[in-house]
Amino acid sequence: MSDPGYLLGVFLHLARASQQRNRPHVTDRLLTMAAATASEMGLQPVADYCRSLVLAHNPHHMLRRWPTVRAALAQEPFQGLLKQLRRRYPMERAEQLLESLDLQLGHERDTYFSDYEYAAALLGTTRAQLDRQFPE
Repeated sequence: MSDPGYLLGVFLHLARASQQRNRPHVTDRLLTMAAATASEMGLQPVADYCRSLVLAHNPHHMLRRWPTVRAALAQEPFQGLLKQLRRRYPMERAEQLLESLDLQLGHERDTYFSDYEYAAALLGTTRAQLDRQFPE
């Protein structure tokens, strides 16, 4: 498996590209995967911000059942959804999608202090804003 920080960046870039192409259901899938990855990395505010974006578009999404992504990850129904999404968007396919969109990550992550700051920037926010909105 690839570096989780890299994987998070891939999903967030693809989600942003999907949003720009007006593909909301694809965006929701990618944000759900980003949320799970962020939560697994211990970046709960990033995960919960992704969750809030999904629910803003689709208030009936499965994520509404749990107050946080961390709580969702502990439940079998969400694990089943995540398993489906990971089969649909394995790393190789995600990288191919990035390439087809002419998106190259290169050393972009290296310009940020942490994975948290990098993810926040890709989401169009800041670490400070996420910390205020989603205190741990």
